[in-house]
Amino acid sequence: MSLSLIRKPFIMQGLALTVAALMMNNTHAASEQEQIQQLRDEVKELKALLQQYVPQAKQQNDLAQVKEHSNFKETHPDHPANAAVAPAVPKKSQLVFNTASGAEVKLHGFLRGDASYQAKGGDGIFNRINKVDLEGAEKNSDRFYSTATVTRLGLDFKAPVEGAEVGGKLEVDFRGGSNNDTIRIRHAYMTFNDWLFGQTTSTFLATDLQPEMLDFNSPLGIGTYRTPMVRYSGAFNPNTHYFVALEKGNDDNRAPALTSKLKYDFAEGQGTSSARVLLTEARSKAAYNNDKQLSANDAELGWGVAVGAKYKFSDALQAMIDYSHVKGDSKFLLYTNNAYNVNPNNFGLNLNEFDALTLGATYQINPKLRSTLAYGAMFADDSNDFAKQAVIAKDAAQNKTLQQGWWNIMYSPVTPITFGLEYVYGERKTFDGQKGKDNRVGAMARYNF
Repeated sequence: MSLSLIRKPFIMQGLALTVAALMMNNTHAASEQEQIQQLRDEVKELKALLQQYVPQAKQQNDLAQVKEHSNFKETHPDHPANAAVAPAVPKKSQLVFNTASGAEVKLHGFLRGDASYQAKGGDGIFNRINKVDLEGAEKNSDRFYSTATVTRLGLDFKAPVEGAEVGGKLEVDFRGGSNNDTIRIRHAYMTFNDWLFGQTTSTFLATDLQPEMLDFNSPLGIGTYRTPMVRYSGAFNPNTHYFVALEKGNDDNRAPALTSKLKYDFAEGQGTSSARVLLTEARSKAAYNNDKQLSANDAELGWGVAVGAKYKFSDALQAMIDYSHVKGDSKFLLYTNNAYNVNPNNFGLNLNEFDALTLGATYQINPKLRSTLAYGAMFADDSNDFAKQAVIAKDAAQNKTLQQGWWNIMYSPVTPITFGLEYVYGERKTFDGQKGKDNRVGAMARYNF
């Protein structure tokens, strides 16, 4: 507040007291007419004094408002006055700040704790449907697990570069290392207009089409693989977008994998769908190490196709389905067999081939409560050379079928907090007919920030 504004009340009070004192002194000394005239003169004098200070005070107040308005514009890019120089963005919170170079950084993530009771299953708290104990060899029954290692931190960057859209993302959790207790990079990439450079979820995958699962390792039948890549994206129209990328495949490969995706939104935003293609190399480790025993068939072409969709039937109900067919790859989809095995007679590669499916529905019971019922499966070709060689070698790690169903309920008493409870039941069957079961209950508490 300016000095003039502080002085204003005191000046007005002083003038009022002066007028009152003068009136009292003149009451007995002058006639009624003289008192009226003197009062008029004093009122005129008071008006003159006020006119000297009121404009100045108003001016100071106007200047303060202008300054405040200017600061608001600088710190609020969504202000209408900035429409010509900056795109509209959500109002900043305390988790948004600027770096020394001028980049806007948004901090996000969550704190999460998980617990699980496993009647039967694999060695660990989260999904291992492809490695659950086989009947007669159970080692991981009746176990309780808990962890907070899935807690996640992320930074989204947006830089003010003239004539270009520049951004980036860095996201980590604590599931790294052999014991899943060190920092692990999930996403680390930069974007320049329509290009992306760095590590993020493979273009061959569609995580937006998967049913919600409390289990951190994600559902059977889909993929979450994050890989280093170079990707270009664009749009044919507002509802149809395409993505093309070169991505890192297996370490033994001589060339990157080629992936592409076509994404189409329909029904005025109520539905979305995608079709994807994968081309990759399946190359043996022996070939990678220049083993002299290998024939000319030390590498084969691996490929995959996928299609999926999600549709919102109402504000409360949505359903999703995704299907993939893959040959000669074990990297991009979860819980699959090895990409190949080696024929001991001619040292050629026998490629694994399989179908993967996931489908489910989510129902929003009320604004704070939702539930998901879903199913996932993997069906491997049991008539090809890969399956025959697995039987001969008694390879119990390779599966003919995997199936898994789950039901969960999620409760959010307030927006940033979610509690979850989930039941999972699954089965696996090897190529030689052995079976194993997955039977467990999990719980979760999460605080998003």
